[in-house]
Amino acid sequence: MRRTTARAEEAAGGAGDRCPLMSAEELAEFLGVPLNTVYIWNHRRQGPRAHKVGRYLRYRWPEVEAWLEAQVVNRAT
Repeated sequence: MRRTTARAEEAAGGAGDRCPLMSAEELAEFLGVPLNTVYIWNHRRQGPRAHKVGRYLRYRWPEVEAWLEAQVVNRAT
């Protein structure tokens, strides 16, 4: 079961060339991980690339999707 937020659905719908930025809270909810994990990833330079907007971390949907695709586990038989 995939969790999505209203912004995720809007971004996936192709509403123009620009997608809204995702907050750290939205990213944690989208990925199903604790918010602290997102902050730890950022500190360790792991996880999706974060952008500072003022004092806030923001994430671009295409970068999150690309990072998520790179996390696929290869189960060779």
